[in-house]
Amino acid sequence: MDFPRLRCHGAVGLVLGVFFLVTWAFSVGAVIQKNHITGGLVLLNWLLIADMAYLTVAGTVIWFFTLRLRDNFRTIWSEQTPSTRIAIQDMVG
Repeated sequence: MDFPRLRCHGAVGLVLGVFFLVTWAFSVGAVIQKNHITGGLVLLNWLLIADMAYLTVAGTVIWFFTLRLRDNFRTIWSEQTPSTRIAIQDMVG
């Protein structure tokens, strides 16, 4: 159980992984084109820029969350039921 992690971070990682797979699949097609056709490579560059931008934003959001980890942990901890708190404390101690 990764308790202090936000639930949306898994979805962010999944979307990022799908972006990378799409970019990879497109890169294979762009590289095997004939030499005089460069449109695929130009589009691949734009896909790589989009990947970079999404990765930068997602990484910054996760990094900013880790800066506020103690406050976020207190908020999440107070939302849990007493039985969940006891189960987590029993796993640690």
